[in-house]
Amino acid sequence: MATSGQVFTISGISGEFLKDHDLIGKQDPYVIFEHGHQKVETSVIKSAGLNATWTETYTLEAPAGQGAVANEAKVMVYNKNLLADGLIGQGTFKLTNGPQRVLLMNKKGTEQGQIVFNVSGGAGSGVAGGASRSAAVTTGTTGATTTKTECVSCQKTTTSSTGGPVCDTKTFTKVEDRPIVKEVKTYVKEHHPVEKEFVIETKPTGREKELAEGRTTEHLGTQEKIVQVTKPNPCGGVPTS
Repeated sequence: MATSGQVFTISGISGEFLKDHDLIGKQDPYVIFEHGHQKVETSVIKSAGLNATWTETYTLEAPAGQGAVANEAKVMVYNKNLLADGLIGQGTFKLTNGPQRVLLMNKKGTEQGQIVFNVSGGAGSGVAGGASRSAAVTTGTTGATTTKTECVSCQKTTTSSTGGPVCDTKTFTKVEDRPIVKEVKTYVKEHHPVEKEFVIETKPTGREKELAEGRTTEHLGTQEKIVQVTKPNPCGGVPTS
């Protein structure tokens, strides 16, 4: 017969985050608990922002006989997105009874907040292999005979609240439709080109200065005027002998 591992129950999960990773609206966080090949994912808390609380309970099993290493588990918190979920932060903890507080770090080692939860249970029982069997047991000195039922075909056996054996415990997830109404505000900056008209006015100051450099002369034309006329000589031009 092989002894089964210890089963731990995780409950009372709540997270406090230092930053909201959604640009529009509030972030939608969910938690993943990972232990060995086991992975348990919580529901998504819509528009939780910087604080989130989960009311569900989840279970993880630690193999028996492997010491403290078998109790090391990992917790990761993600933000649900349409395209790809983003990691808010992650950390490790021990699967031991009692309240747990895990600081969340991003991939750069920067603190992103914390997640707290409670771990309970840890008592594994039952044997593997074989079939169910019953045995007669005599109790005390009264001679009364009772029947004890042992489930040997299941992986683990516990005792229910009614006193009967519980042969197996299975964890399952269920998708539930929870419609919500979200208000989305969009801020847009518009750039409008504007054409402006300017008038340049030129006014004289009254100050003048003649410059010798660059002085030119312009020929405006020629005008003639007779200022003196010689009187005619009556004897002029007569031949002499």
